Amino acid sequence: MHDVEIIGHRGYATQAPENTLASIDAALKSGARAVEFDVRVARCGTAIVFHDETLERTTDGDGAVAEKTIDQLQALDAGAWYDPRFAGERVPTLIEALDLVAGRAEHVYPEIKGIRESADIDAMLGLVEDRAMIDRTTFISIDWSVLERVRARNSEIRIGYIVVSADLFDDALALATRDSIAILDLNQEIVLNDASVVQRAKDEGIDVVTWTVNEPDDATRLRQAGVTGFTTDQVGRLLTWATQGSA
Repeated sequence: MHDVEIIGHRGYATQAPENTLASIDAALKSGARAVEFDVRVARCGTAIVFHDETLERTTDGDGAVAEKTIDQLQALDAGAWYDPRFAGERVPTLIEALDLVAGRAEHVYPEIKGIRESADIDAMLGLVEDRAMIDRTTFISIDWSVLERVRARNSEIRIGYIVVSADLFDDALALATRDSIAILDLNQEIVLNDASVVQRAKDEGIDVVTWTVNEPDDATRLRQAGVTGFTTDQVGRLLTWATQGSA
């Protein structure tokens, strides 16, 4: 199953606190060759790896992420909520995450969750370009206008349209069809309910990634439909499935 890509969701979120360096490292150590993580921007303009708009769920802080400077964010504990073993884990910067995966991951999927201004996207792309990781990076987002900015800034980097529900598929497909290196990143339920959407994408030369695939039986059905990328919280489980050729 060499054409199957297992992507660690927020790193390896069932083994370490999500979107931390520990989580990303755990995914890579488990054998995953691709990782996904979320990106937001601090008040000072620093790109960070973080999912929520607010701090309460995954740190000992509170308030909006966008209202904090990087120094304030990195003073927080981003690991103890998950397990005392991870106490002291920090909110990573995008620079730290990219440096951690450099030379280790074959593919990185930064999901842009929030920005202050369009220049923030330019800065993110600059970090990837500086590390010569353009050919290994796919920027993905639910906010498709963000992807338009990514494409305007760089014609060579891959982009991925995250599709959360079936009613948005046609619009996403139309946009991806106009871009020679775009992918579709679909909620797995869309494909499980209608496998034909993958063939429609493939007919246009578009690869399909699905999220969040944690069960081998679901992965098998998705693979039979033509899915090639599987974003998962259960990295070890899906790697075993892929190794066994269960599709």
